[in-house]
Amino acid sequence: MAQDIRSNTTQLNTTQLGKSGHPLLMLHGWGQNLQSLQPMGELLATRSQVHLIDLPGFGKSPSPPEDWDTAQYADRIYQYLEAQGIKSADLLGHSFGGRVSLRLAHKYPHIVRSITLVNSGGLQRQRTFQQSLRSQWVRNLRHACKLSPLYRDELLTWHSQKYGSRDYLNAGAMRGTLVKTVSEDLTEIARKITRPVLLLWGEADTETPVEMGHRYHSLFANSELITIPHRDHFMFQAEGSHLCAYYVEKFLAQLPS
Repeated sequence: MAQDIRSNTTQLNTTQLGKSGHPLLMLHGWGQNLQSLQPMGELLATRSQVHLIDLPGFGKSPSPPEDWDTAQYADRIYQYLEAQGIKSADLLGHSFGGRVSLRLAHKYPHIVRSITLVNSGGLQRQRTFQQSLRSQWVRNLRHACKLSPLYRDELLTWHSQKYGSRDYLNAGAMRGTLVKTVSEDLTEIARKITRPVLLLWGEADTETPVEMGHRYHSLFANSELITIPHRDHFMFQAEGSHLCAYYVEKFLAQLPS
């Protein structure tokens, strides 16, 4: 059943699967939409009441009225939970959706029973000395482009096209939100999370490397880390949906009702 949930900020396009069991919210990654998680959601709907959500600015949900950070995304999801009359929910977030899940659990812990993070963002990437030098050089070059008295806009466009990430180049109207959220470091927030956390990580992930999963595991008070060989950032796609659903079901089954 698809529906629009209205608030004074932005609409949410959602799909609900299953009518029984504990509510499970599934939040997709950057540049994706609820359909990316739907195959796994259909498998989990046999035991959970699954809520798939197009985050604002993705899928069929309109963009936020301004550039949001993950705390504002968490506020909007909390509004959705209240509108649905949900008093307790399990969260599952992939990549960017994992960032939002952590913010939600930190700001509104009373409404979160557990969190599953699938190749989640939110921690700063560990860089070699050479990588750090290159990153600083790219930032300095962009600053120089901004200060150029001639062809400033052309130079900034050239810099973005040459050094910008794929997400940055494709972000369009969401570019400001991307810049705001991609630099967030949720280390201290993770330390304060007391709810049970399941970490699912593909060992071949190059976008959020598996070392992030190990770091998250050391930060949470109560977490389990499962790494999957030969799986990348989208480890839940195709037959991977069955594998991920298996681990998520096993994790949820151990939680108190």
